[in-house]
Amino acid sequence: MYCRKCGAENADHAKFCGKCGAELVQIPQESTQEEKSAEKKVEENLQKDFEAEETENFQEIEQERKQEAEQQETKRRKNFRIAAAVGISAVLIAGVTTGVYFGMKDKQEKTFQTKIAMADKYLEDMEYEKEEELYLESIKIDPKERKSYDKLAEIYTAQGKEKKAEAILKKAKENGAVAKGQEVPKKEAQSNEKPAAEPVPDEKPSPNSSSQEENKEEEENKGEHTQDQDKIDDTKAVSLETYVDKVLVPKYGKCTAGTYESKYVKKDGEKKIVQPERLEKQKGVLASKLKDFDGDGEKELLVLMLKTGEEDKAKKDEKHNHVYLQMYEKKEKSIKLAAEYLALRNVMGNAETERQGIFLKESGGKIYICGSTANQYSLTARSHEYGMFAVNYDGTFREYASTKGLLTGEEHEKEITDISAKLEKIGLNATAKRMRGYSELWFEFDESGVEILAELTTTEQNGTEELSEFYETYDSSVLKPVQRKVTLKFDKKEIEAAAKRTEERLKKEQKKDEAYQKILDEYQEALLMGASEVQKDPEGYPNINPLLVFLTETDKGKTEIIYTMYDIDESGEKELLVGIRSNGGDERVVGVYCFDGVDAKNMFEDQTLAERSLLQIYENGTMYIYGSGGASYGNASFYRMDGEHTVIQTEQYTFDMEGHPEQPYYNDKEALSKEAFQKKLDSMGKTVSGLKWKTLSERITGEADPEAAKKAEEAKKKEEAKKAEEKKAEEKKAQEEKAKKDEAAKKKAEEAKKKEAETENAGQSQEGIKTSENPIQQEEEQTPVYSDLEIQKKLEEYYAKGTEDAKGEEMTVLEQKSTKSEYLVKVTTKVPGNETAEQVLYEVTVNKITGETVQKRVLTDGKTVTFLLWEN
Repeated sequence: MYCRKCGAENADHAKFCGKCGAELVQIPQESTQEEKSAEKKVEENLQKDFEAEETENFQEIEQERKQEAEQQETKRRKNFRIAAAVGISAVLIAGVTTGVYFGMKDKQEKTFQTKIAMADKYLEDMEYEKEEELYLESIKIDPKERKSYDKLAEIYTAQGKEKKAEAILKKAKENGAVAKGQEVPKKEAQSNEKPAAEPVPDEKPSPNSSSQEENKEEEENKGEHTQDQDKIDDTKAVSLETYVDKVLVPKYGKCTAGTYESKYVKKDGEKKIVQPERLEKQKGVLASKLKDFDGDGEKELLVLMLKTGEEDKAKKDEKHNHVYLQMYEKKEKSIKLAAEYLALRNVMGNAETERQGIFLKESGGKIYICGSTANQYSLTARSHEYGMFAVNYDGTFREYASTKGLLTGEEHEKEITDISAKLEKIGLNATAKRMRGYSELWFEFDESGVEILAELTTTEQNGTEELSEFYETYDSSVLKPVQRKVTLKFDKKEIEAAAKRTEERLKKEQKKDEAYQKILDEYQEALLMGASEVQKDPEGYPNINPLLVFLTETDKGKTEIIYTMYDIDESGEKELLVGIRSNGGDERVVGVYCFDGVDAKNMFEDQTLAERSLLQIYENGTMYIYGSGGASYGNASFYRMDGEHTVIQTEQYTFDMEGHPEQPYYNDKEALSKEAFQKKLDSMGKTVSGLKWKTLSERITGEADPEAAKKAEEAKKKEEAKKAEEKKAEEKKAQEEKAKKDEAAKKKAEEAKKKEAETENAGQSQEGIKTSENPIQQEEEQTPVYSDLEIQKKLEEYYAKGTEDAKGEEMTVLEQKSTKSEYLVKVTTKVPGNETAEQVLYEVTVNKITGETVQKRVLTDGKTVTFLLWEN
C-alpha cells in the first residue's frame, strides 16, 4: 500500500504511514475490468513516454558528439604525435559532450517548471483533464521529479479513481522519483531502479499479508524525518480548504441540489399501509462551512454528513437516514474528526410531508448551529414527529436547546415554553413568538441574520382523484410519487421569499382562527335566541347543527356545547370539532369544520351527523359514522379527508338485523357478521382520545374578544326584545281569554235569570245553579290516583317488553319531572356501534289521575302515540 501523502510503500495491513505518520486509507481490492484497463493504460503510456524521451535525449547527445569528432578530424592537418592528438581529442569530446548534456538539462528544467506552473493553475480551477495532461508531460521531461506524481495522485483521488492514484505512486517509486531537496543515497537509488519497460503487476495484494521485515521497517521509519522533511510533508498534506473535495467526497460521496421523486410502496407485512420509499440516492457530504467556531483564532471545518440506511435503535427492523454535524480540526500535521453530533433524524424517509434544515446564528460572541425536523405521515399511518436543536462548539458540541430526539403526538407542546425562551435570548425572536402562538416546534428558516446551510423538503402530490381510487383498492401504484427537494445555496432574495411565505402562512392561520370563531359565535347566538327561533330562521344560522341547540335547551344545566381543534388528516392544518357533553360525561362530536383558505366549511352539510348518529375519529385519520334507523336498522360509513377541504366516503355498509340476521352488515362487495364488522373496526386502530375540549364561552385564541362587549349588548337587546314580544303576546292572550270569560259569564247570568223567571220558587232555581257548578269544582279538587313510584315501576315494566324502535334490554327509563297531575320521563337507548353511549329515544308524559300516557319519539320524526298505561 502506498501513502497518498509522501508516496512511501507500506505493509498492506498498516493503518499509518511508516515514513510520514499519515493515516492510510485502505483501497478496496476488488476492481472492475474498466479500472484494470485504466491502470494498465496509465502505466503503458508512462513507460512508453519515458522510453521515447530517454531515447530522444541520448540520440541528440550522440549526434552532437559525432559532429564534434568530425570537426576535430579535419583540424588535424599537421603531423602531431598520435598519442597527444588522441588525448587532446578525448578531453575536447568529454567537455563538449558534458556541455551539450547540461545545456539540454537546463532547457528541460525550464520546460518542466513551465508545465508545472500551468498545471498548478488548472488545479486551482479544478480543470482536471488539462491538469492531468500537463503533469503527465512534466513526468516525460523529468521522470525523477516527485511533485508531478503526487499531484496526479491527488487529481485521481479527487475524481474517485483510487486505483489510478495507487498506480502512479507505484510508478514514482519504480522510477526513483524524489522531491527536490531530498537526496537519495546511491545504493537506495540503484535498488529502486527497475527496467523502464517493466509493467505494473496485475496481482492484488492480500489485505491480510504482511512480514516481520515490513513491520520492523515501519517502526524504524517513524521519527527518522529531519525538520526540513517535516516541512515538505506538511506542505503536501491536504488542507482544511480542500479536505472536503479531496478526502471526504471521494470516500463518502456528495449530495446534489435538485428535485427527486420517491414512489409509494407497501410497508413490509402490512396490506393497507403504504409509504414513500426512503431516498438512498443522496448521501455523503451535504454542506460544509470553514469558520472559527470555538473562538480560538483558528478555523474549523463544519461538515453536514448525510448517512443513509442506519438502524433505528428503538425499532431494529427499520432503517433511517440521518444528518450528522462533523467538526474537523488540523492538529499537528494531520486533519482529524474532533466531534460528531446527530442533528437531523429520519431525513427523506417514509413521511409524506417533511421539512428539515440547518443554519448558523451568531449571538453573544458565539456561533450557534441550529436545525429542526418536521415530519407528517398522512396517508395510511397517521402521525407526526418534530425535533429541534441549537448547539455550539468548544472542542465538542454543546447543546443549548434541544428536544432530545423526535417527539410525537402532543408531546412537543411541553417543550415549547422552555425552548422558545432560550431562542429569544440568542435573537431568534420571530421563531420564539411563532412557537408560542401556534404551538410549532420547528424553524421556518426565514429569520433575519442567519446563514442557511441546507434545507430538505418532501411534499405529497396526490389529489381527490388519486386518493379516491387508492382507498377503494389500496393499490399504491395509483398514487403520484412524493417530491423531495434539496436546497444547498441561499441568497438574500431566497431568504426574503421564505420570510414572505411565512408571513402569508401566519395570516392564513389568523384568518382560519377568525373563521372558526365565527362558527362558535353563531352557536352562541343561537343558544341565546332559542331552538324555536333557529328552526324558524335556518338561513340565519347556516353553519350550525340545530341538534346542538335543541339538546342544550331541552336539558338545561346538564348539557353543554364544547369544541376543540384537531388535525384529522395530519396535513398541518387543524379542523374545528364541535360537540356536546352531558352531565360531565363523554364527549360526542356532532360538527366537523375545515378552513378552505377563505372561510370555514361544514364538512357534513347533508346532516349526516343527526340525532341518531355517532361519529368516531380514529388516529389513522378514518372517520366512522353510524346512523341508526331503529334497533335493527342503520347505516355504517367510513370517510377520509382528501387534502382539498372535502371528505371522501371510502366504504358504506347497510345494517339490517331483521333481513340479514347472520350477516347484518353488507354492501355490494361483501356481507359481514357482527363479529366480523367489529374486527374491521378494531383493525382501524385506536380512536382519538385526550383532546383538550373547551366550553363554548372560551375563545379559540384564548384571548379576550375585542368585539365581546358589543356582541353581548346586541345579544342582550335581542333577548330583551324577544321577552317584550313574548310579554306582549301573553298580555294579548290574557285579555282575549278574559273577554271570553266575561262573555261566557254574562251569557250564563242571562240564562240563569231566564230560568229564575220561569221558576216559581226562586230559592230552588238558585240551588239548581249551585248544583250545576259543583261537578267542575269537584273535578279540580281531585287527588292523583297513581303515585310517582307506581308510575315509574309500571313504565319500567312496559318498556322492558321492548317497542318497535328498540329492544327492552337496550332501553332505560329516567325520571325527569313530577307535577301535581303529571309524571314526565325520558327513555334512552344504546347508540349502535358504541355500547358505552346512550341517546334519548322517547319523551313520555303520564296523567296521574287517568293513567293516560303520551309517548313522543324524539329521534327522527317526533311521532306521538297515546295509550292507557294500566291496560298494557
